[in-house]
Amino acid sequence: CAEVGSDHTAHRTVRHVDWVVTDHGTAASAELYFELKPASTNLGAVDYGALIDGRPQALTRNPDGAFQLFRIGDAVASRNIHAAVYDALRLVKDL
Repeated sequence: CAEVGSDHTAHRTVRHVDWVVTDHGTAASAELYFELKPASTNLGAVDYGALIDGRPQALTRNPDGAFQLFRIGDAVASRNIHAAVYDALRLVKDL
């Protein structure tokens, strides 16, 4: 037996099933990215040519910025930790 329902409604159904598959998805959370974006040197932009060629990210769209900022993981879309780590690796491996 499995009780099937949603966190968003009170609806629940009990069913007899052979398998239960769950999805623990999350919503993208980009608030911090957008708060930090104006203070970054690259304004959150990615140099895709450099990314593809394996060169460091060197875009400077805000010379007064204090750091580089890249949007990865759940700041982009609902993703798992592996996807976020892979995003980060591709961006910073050439630093």
